[in-house]
Formats: sequence, C-alpha cells, structure tokens
Amino acid sequence: MPPDPDSSPECATKVLHLIPQDGIGGAEIAARSATRDPRFNVHVHAMFNGLFGGEGAIKNERLTGNPTRSAWSPASIRGALRRAEEVSPQVFVFSLWRTFAAFVALKIRYPNRKFVTFIHNERVANPIDKWVTALMARHSDEIWVDSQATQDARLSGKQKRRSRIISLRLERVQARPRTGAAPRFVYWGRLAEQKRLDRAIDLFARIAKERPDARFTLIGPDHGMRRPLEEQAERLGVAGHVVFHGPKSLAEITGIGEGARFFLQLSDHEGMAMAVVEALERGLVPVVTPVGQMAVYCRDGENALIYREADETAARIIALLGDSGRYERMSRAAITTFAETAIYCEEVCAAALELVSR
Repeated sequence: MPPDPDSSPECATKVLHLIPQDGIGGAEIAARSATRDPRFNVHVHAMFNGLFGGEGAIKNERLTGNPTRSAWSPASIRGALRRAEEVSPQVFVFSLWRTFAAFVALKIRYPNRKFVTFIHNERVANPIDKWVTALMARHSDEIWVDSQATQDARLSGKQKRRSRIISLRLERVQARPRTGAAPRFVYWGRLAEQKRLDRAIDLFARIAKERPDARFTLIGPDHGMRRPLEEQAERLGVAGHVVFHGPKSLAEITGIGEGARFFLQLSDHEGMAMAVVEALERGLVPVVTPVGQMAVYCRDGENALIYREADETAARIIALLGDSGRYERMSRAAITTFAETAIYCEEVCAAALELVSR
C-alpha cells in the first residue's frame, strides 16, 4: 500500500523526473500528472522544446522545460543542472534514452543521490536506444518499468531484481457500465504508425458493411498518419463514418466519447498502453491486439475482445452488438479491471521513499 502523504512527513522526499520533451505520449502525461498533487514533492523537467501548450497541458512551478532545440545541446544540459540545483532532489528519474546526456552530467555532479532509469515500452526504438538505456540502467540504483510486459522484454534476470513496476493509472474514475451495444468506436492517442490505425480502419470498414450506422472517432495529434488514414477510409467507402479530432484534454475526450461503446487500438507493440487503461476505467470495451501489458489485463470475452484476424473479429463484434446483456456485463468487468490499482503519483512517492530509506 502506498503511504498516506498527509500523515507522513517523509513524503517531502524530492524527486526530479527528466523527460526529453513535454507532450501527450504516455510517459510525458504520466510524468507531469504527478506535479499536480501538492502532497507529493515531484518535479518534472523537459530537456528541449519548452513545455507542451496544447490540450491537456499543465502549468505549475514543478513543471519546467528548456526552450532549446535538442536534448543533447550544452544549453539543455546546463538547464538540467540548473534545475537540479534549484530542486535539490534526493531521487533523479530519467525517462527515455534522449535524457542520457543529462544523466551523465547529473551523475558526475551528484554521485551520492539516487538514480532511476524508467523504461516505457516493451520494444527498443533503435540501436542507440538499446545501448544507451542499458548503460543508464547499469548505473542506476533502480529501474522502473511501466508494466510486466516491459519488464520481461527489456530486463535480464539480474536487472529484474532491482526493478519495480510503476502503475500508470493516473486517476480514480467513477463510472457506470455502458448499456446498449451500439456500433460506436473511439480511439484516443497519437496518430502514429505504431498504433496501426490502418488496421483499425480496415476492421471498422468490415463492421460498417453490416452496420451502416457504425461510427469511428479518432482523437489525437497527427504523427504523420492522418492523411493516409483519411485516404484509406475514402478507398474503403467509410469516409463519412470516420471522424478525426485533433488533440483534446482527457475531460474533452470523455465528453466526445460519451456515446462510444468500444475502444479500438490494434497496435504492433506497447508497454502499458495508458489510453486502453483509461478506456477500461470508463466502461468502454477495448478491441485490442495481444501486445504489451494489454495481453494480460485485457481478458478476451470478459472485459475486452482480442484481435487476431479481421473477419473473425468483425464477426465477434457484430455478434456482441446483438447481445446487449453480454455487452453490459463486459462493460462492468472493464470498470473493475483497475479498481484496486494505486495511481501513478502514489507509486512514485512510495518507490522514492523506499529507495531513499535503504
């Protein structure tokens, strides 16, 4: 159980979490969410591009960012050193390989502080990521991961013994099961190749042939895929059924997705897949590929549907659309999936306290 921050003065333990840049990726959203709660002394510093200013942005004194153009520039490294001097943390946390230069500089400057490498995906981004992350992990006091899947894929047996899983559940949501299995699909997150939204639109088009009232809403920033997806929807004859929105805050996403019944994400690879967690908490039934931690917490036919082949999955969804009682039971099971899970800022606080107390 995480400590009660209101009754434990030790929660004043300071954490400085360095990320390459602020944005709406899972690592960035989780990191900056911890700066919202005044009970926890967590600070976040982005190495370049300043602070994210779009929907869902946060502004407070615990969240800072360098306005530089690269995480590797001398100005970015000086900015990280300056921020460390201001905060004077007991624990440094580094997410993603592009924080390596700051890791080295701060390790030299503060050799007796606690260092943590945080890994957020079951796959490496490139050979540099693999080499640099391994080097950072070797010289860290502890390794944090976003899921069991990431831990199993990225860490050796020896590394696992000094690692821990940090919950990426960001808030406690009060939701009721959704009723009426309507063909309303939603996705929120980056419009990126990894998410395989082309595969999602292909699946949706098969459903729309049987259910002309089907609708698919996609919400999030374009990472080079929106135009190809729009063209695909046009080719498949479902352009009028697919709606794109830009980035939105989670409150706006919740409003837009109020009428949805299914969350559709058919990624090639994932870590924890935060958007799927958020969808489950809100009673949506996810349709997902069995990758990353989704393969564990999305239980086929119980709280989610697992995609393996397009025609078979389309037939299962269409069958579920005709069974509102079963759909409501799955929506109820979705809500309970993470009901007992701690939230991110609590886990970070508890992990930092334990690390410092050793």
